[in-house]
Amino acid sequence: MAGQEGYFHLFSSLPAEIRLEIWQYTCCQPRVVEVYYDAAQDICTTSTPQPAALHVCTESRREASRVYKPLFGTISYAANIYFHPDLDTLYIPRPTYMGYDDNARDFTQLVTGAADISNLALDHVNPAIRKPWETYNKYALMQSFPRVSEVYLVLDSNSENGVENDRAKHGFLRLAEPARDSSEVCKLLQDIKMSFAYEVGADFGFDDKTEGAPQQPALVLKSRVETDYLRLL
Repeated sequence: MAGQEGYFHLFSSLPAEIRLEIWQYTCCQPRVVEVYYDAAQDICTTSTPQPAALHVCTESRREASRVYKPLFGTISYAANIYFHPDLDTLYIPRPTYMGYDDNARDFTQLVTGAADISNLALDHVNPAIRKPWETYNKYALMQSFPRVSEVYLVLDSNSENGVENDRAKHGFLRLAEPARDSSEVCKLLQDIKMSFAYEVGADFGFDDKTEGAPQQPALVLKSRVETDYLRLL
């Protein structure tokens, strides 16, 4: 404890410009932020801890407030989930019972901040458990984020295996390259694109440059990895 007290004492003695650079650096670490919309209560919640810099001191909060925005408010509740629009990834896990239903499809109409989001992640859904409406709703959801050019489809989530999609145990997630054979990943991605093409007529096989044609975001497969809090220190 004495060592920690000494550390913080030394930190406060650093020149202001160096302290500010350190705070700014802590705000440049990308996060995966899980956001759940509860239709019954018209509220968004998250299991992802708020950025630490918002709570350390007045100086750190001032710097963090320059980059983190309170997003995901609703008609009933003000926005209170802090998010870095350019660095953080919004991860909307598959709802347990109804899958990606109408509320998921209309997420950007029900929740504030869609226009600010650059990075989006959704669960890959195993065809064996996929509801009839999910492919269309996922496609509509992806199209509703104007700044998103690449969508991560998350493998190895609970929903892919047909079980309840529990929140992260520690609240910290990261997205990594799939821990699968590369040929299996390529085949799975091709199957996903074919499913979108067959069910909603969306062509993810090439960039359609035709004037007026909807631009499809790139689809990228990722694995969901939970990170122990202690390993982040």
